[in-house]
Order: sequence, then C-alpha cells, then structure tokens
Amino acid sequence: MTEVRAFWADLCERASVQLPGLPYLGFAFWFAWNLVAFSGSIWLTLEDSGSYIMYFFTAHLLASVCTLLAINAAMPRWGDFVLSRRFLLVGAVLGCVGTGLMIAEGGDNRGNLILFALGCVLAGAGTSFMLVRSGTVLGLVSPRKSFKSISLCALFAIAVYFIVEGYSFFIGSTLFVLLPALSALCLAVRIDLPSERAVMETRTRLPKRFSSLLLAIFVYSLSQAVTKGYLLASLPAADWVLCMSYVMLALIVLMIAFIGINLCMPASTSFGRIFYPLAIAFVLPQLAIPFLSEQPVVAAVGIDFAGYAFDLFVWAMGAYLAFQMKGNSVKVFCFCTASLSAGLALGNIAALVLALLQPTTMQFYTLNCLLAVASLVVTVFVFPESRLRDLLLPVEEDDEGQEAALHRQEEAKRQVFREACRQVAQEGALSKRETEVLLMLAKGYTAQQIADELIISVHTARAHIRNIHSKLEVTSRKEIMDKVEAHTRA
Repeated sequence: MTEVRAFWADLCERASVQLPGLPYLGFAFWFAWNLVAFSGSIWLTLEDSGSYIMYFFTAHLLASVCTLLAINAAMPRWGDFVLSRRFLLVGAVLGCVGTGLMIAEGGDNRGNLILFALGCVLAGAGTSFMLVRSGTVLGLVSPRKSFKSISLCALFAIAVYFIVEGYSFFIGSTLFVLLPALSALCLAVRIDLPSERAVMETRTRLPKRFSSLLLAIFVYSLSQAVTKGYLLASLPAADWVLCMSYVMLALIVLMIAFIGINLCMPASTSFGRIFYPLAIAFVLPQLAIPFLSEQPVVAAVGIDFAGYAFDLFVWAMGAYLAFQMKGNSVKVFCFCTASLSAGLALGNIAALVLALLQPTTMQFYTLNCLLAVASLVVTVFVFPESRLRDLLLPVEEDDEGQEAALHRQEEAKRQVFREACRQVAQEGALSKRETEVLLMLAKGYTAQQIADELIISVHTARAHIRNIHSKLEVTSRKEIMDKVEAHTRA
C-alpha cells in the first residue's frame, strides 16, 4: 500500500508539471455529467416519465444547495480536508453510487421512487464536491484565462455528452456512472503550492454588492426554471433528448463566440462591459415564448439554452471575483452556485404545481411575461451595469508569453528544490516515506496536511517528523529548511 501511495504521489507530481491543464478537465467532466443527467438521455427512456426528470431536478438541486452551504460553513475548521484528495474521493464515491441508483431505479425499470430520489440526492451532493474543487482551480488564474478555460471545458463537455449518448445503453450508462470519478481523478492530480493554498483558504469579507449579485442570480434562475419546467413537462421524453441535442449545438456556437471575443478583446477592457449585455440577452428567449406557441420544442430549446449559458456566466463571474479578491474561491463558488441551484429547484417545484393547475395558454403567457419582467427589473434596478462594473473591477493580467515564462521559471525552481531535498534525505539516510515527508515539511506543510496528503493518521505523520529530526540532527522545521536552502545554493 505504501508503494502504491508513493507511486500515486509521484504520478501526480509528474502530471501536475507536464499536464498543467489536466485539472480543468475535472471541471469539464463534471459539466458533462450535468449535461447527460439533465437531458435524461441515458437514464430516462419512458415516454410518460416526465415526472421522473422533474423529481430529479428537485432532489438533485436541493441536495446541491445543502452540500454547498455545508462545505462553506465547514471551511474554517475543515479547510485542509476540503482541499485534500480525500474530499474528492468522497465526492466521487457519492456521485458514482448516486448515478448508479438513478439508472437502476429510473426510466424503463419503474423502480422504487424513494431509491431513485436517494440516488439523485447522493449524485447532487457528490458532484458538488467536484464543483467546489474546480472553483479553487479556476479562481487562481486571470479572468481572461478562466473565461477561455470555461468555454473550452464546455466544448469538451459537449463532446463527451454526444459520445455518451452515441453508445449503447450499457456502454453509455457505464460512462455516465464513471464521469464523477473521472472528474475527481483529473482534479486530484493537481499539487497546490503553499502560496496557492494560502489564497484558497483566505476568507475575507465579501463586498456588499455581492448580496445583490446573489439575488440577481436567484431571480434569473427561478424565472427560467418555471418557464422551462412547465414547457418541458408537457413534452414526451423523446422530445426532451431532442431538445437537448439542439441546445448542445447552440452552446457550441456560443462557446466558439466566447473564445473569439476573449482573443479579440483588448487587455484593458473590463469584463463588466461584456457580462451586462449578456445578462440582458438571457431574458430574450423567455420573452419570445408567446411567439413560438406552434413550436414548443423550439421554445423549450431557447429557454434551456439560455439556462445553460447563464450557468456558465455565473461560474465565469465566480472565477473573476475569486481572482480579483485573491481568495474566497470556495466561498464565492459555494454561494453563487447555491443561489443558482436554489432558484432552479424552487422554479421546478413551481413548474410542477403549475402543471397540476393546468392554466390556460393566456394565463401561462402572462405569468411568463411577469417572470421575464422581474428578471429585467433585477438587472436594471437591483444590479445595474454600474454596480456590476464596480464589483468586477479591472485586474492586471499577464499575457500568455509572460505566463508561460513564469511557469517555466517556477518549474525550474521546483526541480532544484526537489533535488536539494533528496540530497538532504540521502545524507540523513532517510527512508522513502521519510523523504516524502521531508519534501512536504520543506514546502511548509503542517503535520495534519501531510497526513491528509499521504492518507495516514496525524500521529503517524508526527512520528515520521520525529524520525527525520533525529536522523538529520535538527530540532525544528527552520533548521530543515536551512539545510535544504544550503543545498539549493550549492
């Protein structure tokens, strides 16, 4: 077991250096899971199963809200665990088990509704772990790079969606179940520097305008969910999947446009100038509903597309704020996504109630118009462009050449540092495990962080530290770092 852990640690270190973009695939696989799950293309196969997907929406989203708020509340005390690989392992297990239950109890199986709801809850909780860890990755890079990364991840997620949907039920469902594990695996290979962990764990007060942003996110998502839920509830399951395919094609065009904007936009341009017009544009598909009464699938595609585009918009703003504040990435992503999920969950519940009441066409159009107006009021009055631009302050960004050069310099320093640690370990005749602990001590890790990283008890970690002190004839971490520094200069 020790050799396996050592091999895994070495593999992660190599992957972190040679494949620095791999953690972004963790976000992409997480998003792909959501695309497959919310389309119902794998687990929903009954023509009369519209209620199942509404149950999934509600249970999954409410579980996500509770999990995100719990993670945020636990950060002050359990921050090391949230940023560890154990956190991702727990999320992967919950996500995979929950997804398996969804497939086993949903669709043509006509299984136990309670077990199906349990699967939705487990999947919602587990996949939320991946989003939180993705937020810590996206919040460490400049807004320009995070905006581009989110767009590229969305394109990759759409490709995964079509791959999963294109295979047979057995292969597609197997891939669907494994998506949370793939997301966790890609995120787990990342090795955070102490300076990066310090930024992740920062918990300063969020600006007062942030509460207005959360209100705007909630109202937008609630408004869209009511309209979309009511429209899709009236469609057979086959039209759900068809609708999702059209939405994916529209998202491909949008992501390519986002990447083009990102490449062509001057470095001095504030992202606040881009986000505000987008916020207005997201309401347009909802206003167009009455004009598409004869084409319900097209109307559903429009509002569903606006919903997914708004989700990406929210995560891009979360990454922007986390980078701008040099911290609070977990807090920002937890609150932003919790507001988004809460609005969607309550909107789906309202859509179910609305479907039971069976309003007339004119009554539905009136309600839809009121919801769209509410979104516009929030945009124009509660969170106007000036307030959004004040919240999303301009930040200094390195160009790609400078960033690549800094990365190469940083990697060269890491190589020298690791070699110095190995020389110190060799002089002290340290064991392989003690050498690993020495490297972490020199990086500034605490005993608890070492225990979490190596998946050992804190008592075992402290025993290794005592052995290292004895063999190197030192009495403190500072003396260890002095020895390493002396070999670094040599």
